[in-house]
Amino acid sequence: MSHGGRLTDAEPNLVPLLDLLLQLVMFFMMCANFVMEQVDQTILLPVAQQAKPMAETGPDVVFLNVTANGALLVTGRSKPLTTDAEVQVFLQTVHDDALARARAEAQRAKREPPSEPPTLVVVRAHRDVSFAQVYRVLSRCQAAGLRKLQLRAVRAGG
Repeated sequence: MSHGGRLTDAEPNLVPLLDLLLQLVMFFMMCANFVMEQVDQTILLPVAQQAKPMAETGPDVVFLNVTANGALLVTGRSKPLTTDAEVQVFLQTVHDDALARARAEAQRAKREPPSEPPTLVVVRAHRDVSFAQVYRVLSRCQAAGLRKLQLRAVRAGG
């Protein structure tokens, strides 16, 4: 019982599969690009004897990269923040935005609104920067109301 007397081989259509594969490759490339922007590879972290492995940071994280000359590199900005006023305005904006998001989420979930934002600030300072400049960044974070702070370092010998 052939239809028309000709037998044809059925071949699967691979175009949708290849399309999906290419979309996944592009997605992962974009994700890797965003992660690389947060962690500036020119910042050589200091070596510490008791550095702990990085724990899961969570969704609300801000990376502050302090260069060897004390400038502050922030993801999404083309120029570094160099003055105390620029740093203070940026950190106050981070605080206010994070607190507004946390309060809106608490209102949707019908929970008590938080008094401080859940934002984790990760300071990645170059090993040659003075501690006074790192302290300046940390004190500006506290003045803006950001209380969850971490310093990054690399473990000695690893």
